[in-house]
Amino acid sequence: MNSFKTLIAASLLGTAAFAAPGLKVSGTDLQYNGKKIFFSGTNLAWSDYNSDVGASPLDENAWRKAVEGTRAAGGNAIRWWLFNNMSQSPTIDETTHLVTGPKENTIANMKKALDIAEEYGVMVSMCLFSHNLMEPNQWGLYNEKLDITANELLFEDAGTKAFIDNVLIPVVKAIGNHKALMTWEVFNEPEGMTSECSGWTTKKMALAKIQKFTNKVAAAIHTTNPELLVSTGSVNIKYQKHWNDAALIEAGGEANGTLDFFQTHYYPYWQDNSVSPFVNTAAQMATKYSYDSKPMIIGEFPASGWAGDTYRSNFAAKTEITTEECYRKAFDGGYAGALAWQYIGDKTEANFGGYSYTIDPALKAMTALAATEEASIKIKDVDISGSTGGNGMMAVTYGADNGQVEYQNKGGWDLSGATTFTWTAKNNGKTDADIYLIFKLTDSWTWTETDGSCKVPAGEKVTCSIDISSFADRNKTLSITLANYASGYTGTVIYDDIKAGDLTLFDFNTDKYDAFKRGYENTEEMIPEIKIVFDENYVYGKTSISKSKLAATSKFSINGDKITLNTKAKGQVSVDVFGMNGRIVATLFNGMLGAGNYVFSLADMPKGQYIIRMKGAGITTTQPVIVK
Repeated sequence: MNSFKTLIAASLLGTAAFAAPGLKVSGTDLQYNGKKIFFSGTNLAWSDYNSDVGASPLDENAWRKAVEGTRAAGGNAIRWWLFNNMSQSPTIDETTHLVTGPKENTIANMKKALDIAEEYGVMVSMCLFSHNLMEPNQWGLYNEKLDITANELLFEDAGTKAFIDNVLIPVVKAIGNHKALMTWEVFNEPEGMTSECSGWTTKKMALAKIQKFTNKVAAAIHTTNPELLVSTGSVNIKYQKHWNDAALIEAGGEANGTLDFFQTHYYPYWQDNSVSPFVNTAAQMATKYSYDSKPMIIGEFPASGWAGDTYRSNFAAKTEITTEECYRKAFDGGYAGALAWQYIGDKTEANFGGYSYTIDPALKAMTALAATEEASIKIKDVDISGSTGGNGMMAVTYGADNGQVEYQNKGGWDLSGATTFTWTAKNNGKTDADIYLIFKLTDSWTWTETDGSCKVPAGEKVTCSIDISSFADRNKTLSITLANYASGYTGTVIYDDIKAGDLTLFDFNTDKYDAFKRGYENTEEMIPEIKIVFDENYVYGKTSISKSKLAATSKFSINGDKITLNTKAKGQVSVDVFGMNGRIVATLFNGMLGAGNYVFSLADMPKGQYIIRMKGAGITTTQPVIVK
């Protein structure tokens, strides 16, 4: 089974790569470190709808895949939805229906996501809410509807104050001036919640309420940290004037409760050329629609473009435009950025001809733009290259009882042609593992435990086989869960070649981030790590190479500002720099290395004393160093 090996080497050091003054507004431009910047990027917009910053840990594989993919295409920005419709987070009091605080992993997930983005030189538009707040029939926790009373109260004085005091300010303080933070974006398409702007949500409210809320939120952010930038994502540029300074201040009364820059969305299916930022320049639009003179990012548009196979005669837009032309026209038209919708999954536009597309056209278009405009886009140098070779496997490390890993397929797998479900499992722990298979079937996501389990003795590799012939509804299998119910088990299990009959569902060879994620409410303590590896002897936190072989295969040394690693062993390597207080200050490298000689530089580090930790590829060691 052929696969790939990826080498990522950052030429600038973690925290030193992003220096003051950071991101600023200059007229209708955004500037980064004193130089005009164009945000070329994508919308994630979520890895787990509504749940990315809730009770569960971040799905690091899904996030890293989108961030790395965006940067590999020459991009520098990604847009991420946070609380969305409040069905999963923040925490809401069931009696008062007021927001009481962030969920367990809200701040930790935000920090981890931003830290990963910073590794790649990608900045994040952090979108707090969406128009889905006014959809009472959307699901909440445990198949219950979302708390529409709480969502309506959010726009009343008590609800707004509770959110600002209990969630917004603590979150803004915790994130601070993170170097990957582009903006706090108040809303995704708030006009959808109001009839004044042809809104479409089930429940609606007066536009003035949304303007007041936006004013109060922006003011709270600016008061907490005046250096931060606030924006909102309008559904249509013709409504942009509703977010002008005067309109927001009149609605909410807070002089500093204004937006620093604007974002607008464009979809040719129902928006014609008159409101298209790809037909009209930013200056023309500002004049035509009377909005304040500020930077404007095109926050959403179809990754497919609308030309040739992806254009239909019933579109409102009458000018065909390719994805590559979208990025180019945005850049040349005076816009501050363009972010295609959306990174995860395949999209099918059923109402507009039924064509399907992925994010790929956008990534190709971003690559083309970066080829000529890199100086206006690149935040830091990152070398991302790949080659084939090796067999990918999924390593799951269990730290407590009842650990579960799950893979959801919203379109569903048709497993009706299979009678058995098989996979290989190698137990690198010290006690026996006991793996159970669980499906979620049909559109009801019915939890369905299969009969029997697969016992995997310590140190052994087995092929597991479960009879699934009795499950009539397996023709629509929306989720596959592997649960280790062995009491007291801690250790790493290596999974590979997951099949239903002759159909291979996962061999982990084609995408180094396409792994399962933690099951619902599984904590990092229960599942410390899920990752694709290329060594069936991999153990979390340990090298699979014996100490007797280390001297022969790996050598680590520091000479001046140069760190040298010589190894004959392939593996995951991280090189981290810690301050003398024990806090990490920079990551020089984190990725796969093959056999060879590698040099990492400390030249960009400030003078001082540090501790270097080299971990992986057969070596784990720390060594102090003085940078002069």
